[in-house]
Amino acid sequence: MPYREKIAWISVISTIAIWGGFFGFMALTRGRYPGLTYALGFVGAVVLQAILVAAAAIVTAILSPKEASASRDERDRTISRRAYAVAYPVLLTLVLCVVGSMHLGVGKIGMAYGIVGAIIIAEIVHYTVQIAGYRMGA
Repeated sequence: MPYREKIAWISVISTIAIWGGFFGFMALTRGRYPGLTYALGFVGAVVLQAILVAAAAIVTAILSPKEASASRDERDRTISRRAYAVAYPVLLTLVLCVVGSMHLGVGKIGMAYGIVGAIIIAEIVHYTVQIAGYRMGA
């Protein structure tokens, strides 16, 4: 498995686990806690995601230093372009849905979390398309 595919797997799994937990907690509690609790949870999720992905990338690079230090070839660039080409319209569509939600009575905080959710979903799509590109031998 190529180094960049390993990083994509690490990123998609950690993103789903961490942000799924965060938004799951928000859905289950439905505002029972003060807003600061959710804000701290958000900051904690960002920090945990960064630490987890960085640590996993370092361990992966240590285990396969040649692959980690290799420059991106044409295949890597093609897979990356394709992944962004799929994820970007997903992000735009979801952001437009969030903006449209204001007509349904969603408040500022709900819209902010909606935009964060849209970014996270687009990142999951991005990493998933990258993984598919490496699996199919793009």
